[in-house]
Amino acid sequence: MKKLLLFGLGVIASLSTLTSCKKDEVVAAPTITFLNGVNQYTAKETDTAYTFVADVLADGEISSIKIFDVTVDGIETQVSSITKFDSDTKHEIKYTVKLADVDVFKKFKITVTDKKDMTYSASFLINAYQKPAGEITSYTAKLLGAQSASAGSFFSTTNGTVYNATTANQNQNLIDFVYYYGVSNKATIGAPDDTDVINAHVGTANFSTWSTRNKTRFTASSLTALQFDAITDDKEITAVSTLTDSKVNNLGTDKVFAFKTESGKQGFVKIRNLVADASGSITIDVKVQK
Repeated sequence: MKKLLLFGLGVIASLSTLTSCKKDEVVAAPTITFLNGVNQYTAKETDTAYTFVADVLADGEISSIKIFDVTVDGIETQVSSITKFDSDTKHEIKYTVKLADVDVFKKFKITVTDKKDMTYSASFLINAYQKPAGEITSYTAKLLGAQSASAGSFFSTTNGTVYNATTANQNQNLIDFVYYYGVSNKATIGAPDDTDVINAHVGTANFSTWSTRNKTRFTASSLTALQFDAITDDKEITAVSTLTDSKVNNLGTDKVFAFKTESGKQGFVKIRNLVADASGSITIDVKVQK
């Protein structure tokens, strides 16, 4: 009888120990693991969308999973809330991002909370496709004469040649811009189809009857002369998007302007020197896409 009593007490003590251990058991915090352990992606030129994948584990059972769009300034906007899970403790996240909505990059934060109110977060970064910088052609110290000067007024960005009235007439398809000095516009470079350019060169042989007038378009630039000189590829050039003017006027030494030819090539022009007169000239440096 004594032995049975001792045995019973031992069983009770054992159960008490097991119960105590279970109460003290530590549950691990949730975890988020991205596919292949990679937490960022750089888009390819042909990509239109990208889906990032992540596995969520929560020993304390999943309560919620939320996805946030995070701005550069750290402002978070919830874009998804997942309420149905693969199981109480596991879930695979698949979230698709349209790459047209990604300018430079987009950051997404995933936050998982378990039923013990333990939370864990991880971020995924998507980088936009960046077109590789292209080569440029540079022309240095090209002198264009004004409408009454002996030097040629017509310039081709295709070959860097300055044409006089006769040779320009013979190569109308190559002429991208023309120089003149006006009473109001002062030093001006414009497209062959610009009305003021045509009027300024009304006395230039055959120019008023050209059948081909390339529609080059321009805009002023905030680039300094030193910044222009530092350009070695077309990255800075292609960043200019508002090219709608048929001429740029009131030009001066060290001023820089951008242009886009009718064929679609873009570039910058820097004024090196200026002789301000209808019989004067302008000296330019040109950088244009190959």
